[in-house]
Amino acid sequence: MIEAMALPTPYQVRFRAGENEGIADTLKGGIGGSAGMRPHELLEASVASCMTISARMALADLGVTEAKVEVRVYLEREESTTRFRYELALDPELEAHRSAVVARIECSPVRSTLSKQLLFEPAQYSGRRS
Repeated sequence: MIEAMALPTPYQVRFRAGENEGIADTLKGGIGGSAGMRPHELLEASVASCMTISARMALADLGVTEAKVEVRVYLEREESTTRFRYELALDPELEAHRSAVVARIECSPVRSTLSKQLLFEPAQYSGRRS
């Protein structure tokens, strides 16, 4: 569960999951700022982080424990489609494992979650304040 709370500065939000927290922010019409990532960047970060972890797991299964892996994710919002484009960068000596790594990141948990139909429903308000 993520909890989010508006901060006094327009459009800034503090979010928290357990002991971990961060700031989200955006700039619209000259109001707001850049104290944290924009909400859509957090979505890109979620996909990229999960794919990177999945790639490292795939390489570990192949016996490669020390590897440079980078994933870049670009979110494109269109009229009727939301598209995530991604780039996978591996060390040159790991290119032989690319197909196994791609297979793993294509079924990464966050990607799998976002590939299903999404529903947004209000939950029972707990009345708890932080």
